[in-house]
Amino acid sequence: MRAEVFQPAKFSLPELHFMLEHLEESPTVALHGSVPKGVNPDAIRPTLARFTELEELQRVRNVPWVGYDPIRESIERFIAYQAKCRQGQELGEPRHPSFSIFDSQGSAMKAGVGSDASDMVRNELKEDGTRQPFGVQLVGTQRKSRMWRGKQPVTVTVDEITHAENGTLTCTICEKVVASYDTDKGSRARNKAKADARKHCMTTKKEHARHRAIANVPIL
Repeated sequence: MRAEVFQPAKFSLPELHFMLEHLEESPTVALHGSVPKGVNPDAIRPTLARFTELEELQRVRNVPWVGYDPIRESIERFIAYQAKCRQGQELGEPRHPSFSIFDSQGSAMKAGVGSDASDMVRNELKEDGTRQPFGVQLVGTQRKSRMWRGKQPVTVTVDEITHAENGTLTCTICEKVVASYDTDKGSRARNKAKADARKHCMTTKKEHARHRAIANVPIL
């Protein structure tokens, strides 16, 4: 099954608010009558239609899709993040901080490795520097797979590969140790283990897209 990803950044804020209000409705119902200012029916009609189609396929044919809850969570988080970014802009910070990477002094470098492309805000930049994607994979996965815990997605962040005190690097997608090193042998041994962990992410055939997404995330 091909992967489909919902990206809230493709819509205006008025459209996202409207989508939240009418998320589980068909486009015919949602767009009946007038729509609020800033909402382009042509922009949101195909997306609402796709949600309705996927929901019906699951109900009638038992074809799985992610469901409405992760989509709702993504939209709400995106709206809150945009408000936070606007507040930061008023204080002189970049309008879209995820378009940049930041050094230890807090200086921004636009289009650095790991930053969002300047055409779309794909990630929420956290206070600790990690990035949490807004994108929600609609199909191509199972609700009960290891990517999900209840109704909340396990997002692709630095936490996907963790550095433990015992010198192990664990991939939480696979739920197994993918590299280890002797903590007494310093940074050279640790860097080799990090390279082995990234090699695992780039070469594994299991949930390949998610592994590739974290291959360049800094490992602490």
